[in-house]
Amino acid sequence: MLVLLIIFMVTAPMMQQGLQVNLPQARRASAVTAQPVTVTVPIDFGKKRTVQLDKEDVPIAFLGERVRQALLVRDDKSVFIRADGAVTVQEMVAVWDQLKEGGVEKVGMMTKPIER
Repeated sequence: MLVLLIIFMVTAPMMQQGLQVNLPQARRASAVTAQPVTVTVPIDFGKKRTVQLDKEDVPIAFLGERVRQALLVRDDKSVFIRADGAVTVQEMVAVWDQLKEGGVEKVGMMTKPIER
């Protein structure tokens, strides 16, 4: 029993996997300390028209309502976007429009520091 427990404890974190995105790099990227609402825009967004709200897949047509529900219990009405570097500006604007319809007041872009 103890061996099985240890195996599950070791493998459980590996099973929780979100969408893989290649974040753009920025010189002045800073670490996020809060637990924000995060929208992930994958590279195949143009074809599937689906984003990930925290860890749940959401079609873009329902993103505004799902964000509204997620922000009901929060004082901070801001959302962070994790978008793949290959996502077009037009696709990003479509996501921002849905977020604004959902009552988001501030939208932040997540990036990663430039690797040297």
